Amino acid sequence: MIETLQSLRIVFALTVMLAHFSYAGIEGHTTGVGPMYFMLMTGFVMSRSYGSKVLDGSLHFSQYLLRRLCKFYPLHLLCLLAIVAIRFRTMTHADFVALIPNVLLLQSWIPVESYYFSGNSVSWYLSDLMLFLFLFPIIYKVIGKMSLRSLLTMTVILLGVYAVYVVSLQTDNLNYWLYIFPPVRLFDFIWGVVMWRIYELYPQWKHQRFTTGVELMMVAAVVLTIVTYPIHERWHVALLHWLVMVPMFWVFMQGNQLNGLVSRFLKTRVMVWLGGLTLETYLLHQLLFAILWNNADKLGLQIPYWPMMLLSFSFVIVVCYAIHATFVKPVNKKLLSFLVNKCR
Repeated sequence: MIETLQSLRIVFALTVMLAHFSYAGIEGHTTGVGPMYFMLMTGFVMSRSYGSKVLDGSLHFSQYLLRRLCKFYPLHLLCLLAIVAIRFRTMTHADFVALIPNVLLLQSWIPVESYYFSGNSVSWYLSDLMLFLFLFPIIYKVIGKMSLRSLLTMTVILLGVYAVYVVSLQTDNLNYWLYIFPPVRLFDFIWGVVMWRIYELYPQWKHQRFTTGVELMMVAAVVLTIVTYPIHERWHVALLHWLVMVPMFWVFMQGNQLNGLVSRFLKTRVMVWLGGLTLETYLLHQLLFAILWNNADKLGLQIPYWPMMLLSFSFVIVVCYAIHATFVKPVNKKLLSFLVNKCR
């Protein structure tokens, strides 16, 4: 495990939570860096875990796919059932129909907001993830053998393809075609695979004395990206963010081996532990926000914005840890055990 990258997961999960923290008449600050980081991280981690098996032909596709599904699908269903239970009385026939592709994790392929944001709206990310899982063996067979020169050539080509796509896109629903549509978000996943390949080719960063300065520059660049979002609707989702997020990912990937100030903070036990709760915080935060706020209203509590933010985020972390310990971890363990016994 690369601790710095693990801890950054919770940092970017917090940016997603901030985007959805609309309270006391103040809208959340929308930013696309959270899902982008998760996609980058997924490409990197999967390459690290399965890349060698893809290249030597030992990857058992069905086992690989089931193992990945075991990590997130039970929690996805739990969130969906909880939301249906809470909203059951107000749901229409159309709402129930929209849940069918959601259960199958196909919702992000349908360019209608009531479908791709159905049920637990953030689960559109899992729908995109399914495409990444299916295509990963093919992608890595190509990228896993590339030289640095070939990687740079491929990067230029992909950036050109993306730029042409963005410029030629004629639609009012840019949010879907640039932010949700799975083939477009495949670019983010591919950069993660590329990062692993570069890491294999150049595992050490020689300029250690510049570590802290470079890390602080990357932090400042990410913060600036978040603050200035959006710059332009056609470009803010990916292309401009790649210029910051990809170098940032590389710096902290290397920072795990070095000892920059920010990396030392990210490698603390608390940050690594919080990074392990990212899936739960991402999938559950909106539901938990709603539960907490509704109960505060019923009790007649008028909590100011900042104290409510602190309370809400703390509530999410505590509940997510409980669900991780009592549901996600044991269910994942049982499913994997069943899978192993079935394959013997």
